[in-house]
Amino acid sequence: MKNSTIILLTVFTVLSFTSCKQEVKEEVKKAAVKQSYTTHSPTAYHKVALEVLNASKEWIQHFNKGNAEACVQGYDENATMSAMPFGIKTGTKVISEFWTPFIASGATNLVYTNVQIEVVNETTAFLSANWSMNVGKGIIFQEKWEKKDAKWKLTYDNFQVLEEFKTPKDNNTNPIGSHLVLEEVIKASVKWIDGFNAGNGSVCGNGYAKNATMNAVPFASINEKEGIEEFWKKLIADGAKNLIYHNPTFKVATDDTVLLSSQWSMNIGEGQIYQEKWNRINDQWLLTYDEFQVVKQY
Repeated sequence: MKNSTIILLTVFTVLSFTSCKQEVKEEVKKAAVKQSYTTHSPTAYHKVALEVLNASKEWIQHFNKGNAEACVQGYDENATMSAMPFGIKTGTKVISEFWTPFIASGATNLVYTNVQIEVVNETTAFLSANWSMNVGKGIIFQEKWEKKDAKWKLTYDNFQVLEEFKTPKDNNTNPIGSHLVLEEVIKASVKWIDGFNAGNGSVCGNGYAKNATMNAVPFASINEKEGIEEFWKKLIADGAKNLIYHNPTFKVATDDTVLLSSQWSMNIGEGQIYQEKWNRINDQWLLTYDEFQVVKQY
């Protein structure tokens, strides 16, 4: 009887230990599959990019209408502006002393081209571009836009004049054409992400051009829209969902080409989008090249 009791106690202890160990394993497993970048919605950073592009468009339009006061109001009161070769200006009073006489002198027809926007978080984004106006041209190395009291303001502005024209020059380019191109592609990207998260592989497939190429490192390299669509349909069928883009960068390469890069995560893993190449084809924005890597599988 004594031996039987010892055996029963031993079995009970082993079973208890095994059960406890299994519970620990399950907890570890649950912790391991916690998705990264879930502090914001899947396309929250796309929305930020659209808001900043709109604030930038308004600034350009104020400049071209000669409204220096509205331009200055686009800066945070403690903003810093590095306007080379004219020097560094700090605070809206000093910044106003630069823009007000400059605009009054006849400077106008400000045009941004090759606009790029990088979203840092839901309250910060960086914008860069080439610029020209009737009196010269140059480069914007960085505009730092921050959301304060529900309004987007410039907190840092770093640009350079590369050439001053001897006589004023007209430019018939749409001053905000580059902004509009980015807006169209950002909306196309949102549609693609929403389609994926709704479990609609056809929307994903239709986001690619007929002869597109997709490199899904390390799993597949696929040419042609048909094969790419099947890839996404299978991934969705296998349970992939909740795709989130984090810290995306949108860059206008030409009027018909935009490049997108970003970190990404979903419920099954995370990684890096090295390049989504979006092209305007028959008035529709489509992916012609897509290279991304799975860095971690949950």
